Amino acid sequence: MYDAIIFDVDGTLWNASQASAEGWNTGLAKLDCDRKVTSMDIERVAGRPFEECVEVLLPRLKQQHADLLSVLDAAEIEAVKQAGGTFYDGVIEGIGQLARSRKVFLVSNCQGWYMRVFLEFAGIESVLAGYDCHGMSGESKASMLTKLKRDHSFVRPVYVGDTGGDEVAAHEAGMDFIHVSYGFGTVSADAMTFNSFPALLEFLEAQSRG
Repeated sequence: MYDAIIFDVDGTLWNASQASAEGWNTGLAKLDCDRKVTSMDIERVAGRPFEECVEVLLPRLKQQHADLLSVLDAAEIEAVKQAGGTFYDGVIEGIGQLARSRKVFLVSNCQGWYMRVFLEFAGIESVLAGYDCHGMSGESKASMLTKLKRDHSFVRPVYVGDTGGDEVAAHEAGMDFIHVSYGFGTVSADAMTFNSFPALLEFLEAQSRG
């Protein structure tokens, strides 16, 4: 049985790409820039650190606008705080159910403010054993997972995510990986995959019963 279940956030527990895109576009307008991004653009770079997302979607724009990152960040904060995201079916109840028998963590490449806003909307912080993100620790996802496994002496933790980057990070940290196909990315053909959160929950609960 998995002794810890660690979840990614974006594309795994909720989708806030629409609010993020609106925030970015507000920021771009403030810079008098005619560039725009879509929610699909945001989903395409999900799972990467903020700075990398900006460089991929808006290449070389930072050279023209030195304050690009801060302006986009501030605008996205306001948009996500106001609108939040859409939770995938069964996530809120399922996290609480899993936390009754296993330690549940969150590990994401998101910014610190984003993790806090997510937790405010989700209302699940009290049942979590912990969480970390790139914006809080400055570490890569693989490093955060490795540290969590080491600090808690977990024997068989599992990371649940939606992208190939999540899969690579889990394997680099020496832990199992479960893919949720309703998210934003693709993974290797041999990855254990579930197409809904309730299906994942059913598997994990059956495992806990032996």
